[in-house]
Amino acid sequence: MKNFISVAALVIVMTSCQKNTEQQPAPSSSSSPTQLAAAPVTAVNAVSTTVTTEAALKSAVANAKAGDIITISGTIKLTSTLQLLNSGTSSSKINISGGTLDCSGQPSGSWGVKVNGSWWNVQNIHITKAPDAGIVFQTGGNNFVNNITTDFCGDTGLQVYNGAFNVSVNNCHSSSNHDAANGGENADGFACKLSSGTGNKFSGCVATSNSDDGWDLYGNPNPVTITGCTSNSNGFDVNGDGNGFKLGSSGQNMHHTITNCSASNNKAWGFTRNGNAKGAITFSGLTGSGNGSGLSDL
Repeated sequence: MKNFISVAALVIVMTSCQKNTEQQPAPSSSSSPTQLAAAPVTAVNAVSTTVTTEAALKSAVANAKAGDIITISGTIKLTSTLQLLNSGTSSSKINISGGTLDCSGQPSGSWGVKVNGSWWNVQNIHITKAPDAGIVFQTGGNNFVNNITTDFCGDTGLQVYNGAFNVSVNNCHSSSNHDAANGGENADGFACKLSSGTGNKFSGCVATSNSDDGWDLYGNPNPVTITGCTSNSNGFDVNGDGNGFKLGSSGQNMHHTITNCSASNNKAWGFTRNGNAKGAITFSGLTGSGNGSGLSDL
């Protein structure tokens, strides 16, 4: 009898302990002292700034650090090139977006915006009337570009240049750019030419009514990827080549990739290798009509 009572008591104790254990909530990962200390670091240090003047914009850019958010409100008239020289990090980019940058007050030959830094998000900005190129990415890398409009600039609207690498250009529009002094010879919608780095790509972009080419990859020493882009009515001045997509230059064997793009009503070719080795370019889904030299010589 004593043995039976002892066993019963033990079962009750074990059952009670089990219930107490099940009723205790599992520790939350957010309650970890280490995580609580680490998580707010970026948020605490990052600055969110809305700017309405050139002085405020240039101050915000000059002091920008990883995680900062710079918002342009309204139209800011620039009197000199806006230079994005600082760098974010892979996990905490510097962000700039919004508004219009009127570059008509800059000195002759100036770029509207120059990006030498890395790890930037550049989005939703209208860049207009730069004396030379609208926005140029050079030396830096790993920059994300989305919904930028460049128009009425004195050279190419948006250019990737001088070693810039891993620049991802998405959903951008470039139109009516014209280097009148050269008879339209140089002003493309988009250019990734001469000296850009590796990993550059364009997706969902549109080039319209630029005096030279829609896209120009002349002399580019590294492959470029172009997907889902459109190029129409380029080459309107006497010296403008007027190709929808110029994909290389003479003597090259450069393996660019172009997919699901359209080119119509351009002065010369819709798609041209421009002397790049025959068969070097990977292409599919190319459409268009009304191009002066034909759709493609790829």
